[in-house]
Amino acid sequence: SPPADRPAVLDRECADNPALRERLEKLLAADAVGIATADAPNPGTASFGTASYVPSVGSAGALIAGRYKLLEPIGEGGMGSVWMAEQREPVKRLVALKLIKEGMDSKQVLARFDAERQALAVMDHPNIAKVFDGGVTGERRDVSPPVSVRDRRTDVAPFAGSPFFVMELVKGVPITEYCDANKLTPRQRLELFLPVCHAIQHAHQKGVIHRDIKPSNVLVAPYDGRPVPKVIDFGIAKATGQSLTDQTLHTNFGAVVGTPEYMSPEQASLNNLDVDTRSDVYSLGCLLYELLAGTPPFSRKELEKAGLLEMLRVVREQEPQRPSAKLSTSAARPSISANRGTEPALLTKLLRSELDWVVMKSLEKDRNRRYDSPNSFAFDLQRYLAGEQVQAVPPSMGYRLRKWTKKNKGLVAASGAIAASLLTGTAVSMWQANRAERAAVRANEEETKTKDALELSERNLEQAQLNLVHSYLRPIGYNTQQLDQAELIAFDELSRQEDPRIKLLFLKESLADGERALRVARRAPWAIQAAVGLSPKRRAAATEMCSAVQRDMKADPRVRLCACWMAIEMGSGDLPALGEFPETLSANRIEDWENYLEGLHRLIETRNSFQLGRALVVILGKSDTGSYGFVGTWLTALATRLDPAEARELSDELVRKLGNTTEWYAV
Repeated sequence: SPPADRPAVLDRECADNPALRERLEKLLAADAVGIATADAPNPGTASFGTASYVPSVGSAGALIAGRYKLLEPIGEGGMGSVWMAEQREPVKRLVALKLIKEGMDSKQVLARFDAERQALAVMDHPNIAKVFDGGVTGERRDVSPPVSVRDRRTDVAPFAGSPFFVMELVKGVPITEYCDANKLTPRQRLELFLPVCHAIQHAHQKGVIHRDIKPSNVLVAPYDGRPVPKVIDFGIAKATGQSLTDQTLHTNFGAVVGTPEYMSPEQASLNNLDVDTRSDVYSLGCLLYELLAGTPPFSRKELEKAGLLEMLRVVREQEPQRPSAKLSTSAARPSISANRGTEPALLTKLLRSELDWVVMKSLEKDRNRRYDSPNSFAFDLQRYLAGEQVQAVPPSMGYRLRKWTKKNKGLVAASGAIAASLLTGTAVSMWQANRAERAAVRANEEETKTKDALELSERNLEQAQLNLVHSYLRPIGYNTQQLDQAELIAFDELSRQEDPRIKLLFLKESLADGERALRVARRAPWAIQAAVGLSPKRRAAATEMCSAVQRDMKADPRVRLCACWMAIEMGSGDLPALGEFPETLSANRIEDWENYLEGLHRLIETRNSFQLGRALVVILGKSDTGSYGFVGTWLTALATRLDPAEARELSDELVRKLGNTTEWYAV
């Protein structure tokens, strides 16, 4: 519609939408001065909270300042466009010429543009693009926007023409693209990255913080056959000391400058005034992360899933994965490894440990834990390349715990309250348990004392009983003929004892020594009568004791002989063992054959006569006593109990054992 009719159309169509009307008025005003605008944000540097515009400045062939001919656009930033231009005087050469985009000529943009020009001008480093010239373009067309729009444009620069500056033309590609295209190994990438650190260090020494380090602002171009990285675009640089320009330059409150994937946590703050040189260290760490692992710590795709505030929170608070961990979970791991000239497993192993530590130190959220300068970052990488120990180490357990506590204050407070109550309860329970334990210890001590006293009393009693038994045994058996007075007294006192333990102890001690056993064996009938008497219970215990001794083939034969005699007196005895006793009697010069054989004779009525006869044949075969009278008596007694066949067999065995002598034949 004609310009005169536009206010009425706007009143009718935008009556309920003032915001739409304001935007349409801006578009109409821009059209009036020949500036095209668009809603789409610039894909380059992000400047949240401000509009971005599609460039429409000049045209190919235009002459700037009478000596720079625009050839073709080669790039654009948030506020300016970069052209490849031909310098005609005083020398002819190709340069890069940066112009402010039309429609972006606010005071703030002009101030930033001038600051970038001054920042580049003060620096002189082989890895930073050089500034050759600067100035202002020709007069602006005198076309005034409508009054309603002009009144709102209070920030338009008052002077005519647009500023520009001329830089070294860098015919390069972003550092990440160059490394992937040439399949540089991780080591080669580190070597290419080191000059970038030195360039940023030089900028810091000149009092300039770049604030937008990313692959597209680090171009690699071949010089004399070798790749040289060049840092470009100081469009949002910040001065750390003296101001870069005389014009007013500040970042609006709530505005965030930088590229989200590469910005530091300080830049992600809504009030990013507290940004120092360590912010560039963080961005360098993001760049190195991508050079090694194929993606920045937080990719654009990851960040775009969240809104602006959540995106900034992630940058400020969320800890990124280690490069090796990020690579190991990446779906593009094979292609990333191929671009680095190695296998996926080898690349992951190479990044693990030292390179992980170095990168993660540069990406610390707490800037006091980062490298304090790009040079420190570069020196640690040089130590790694030289095979030396790096300064970066994994965060300690205490630091990780403090970080977790700070991040989860509510949970920690609740857990602390619960822990405090648990500790209080535990302390009370432990105190009560300790008290009960002390009481139990005291009770155990008392019980132990009582037990020890009882044991001592029992030991004393046992010793007293043992002494008493030895007093009974002391006089027994020395007289081989008949009992003397001392023996009679001992047996009498033993028989009067009411404690059965003393009587059984007497028998036990009788069998404890070979010499003593032979002495007691001579008095076996009296010993059994005094110690056992008529008590069936004591007789059974005594019989078991004697039988056990007789069966012990390792025991002293004299002890076994005494046990056998005692068993015979009690109507028992181990018949197979009887054959050993004649040798024992002869070896010890004992002449008690009569008593011995009389005892055997008494067994005839209670034991198997035939088996007893065989045992006696063995005994007589080993003996030289010649006690034929006892044998005759014994055989006569056996004859009444043996059948003819058993008698004949026993007689034949006796003849074979003793020989066919006249005496034995008569028997």
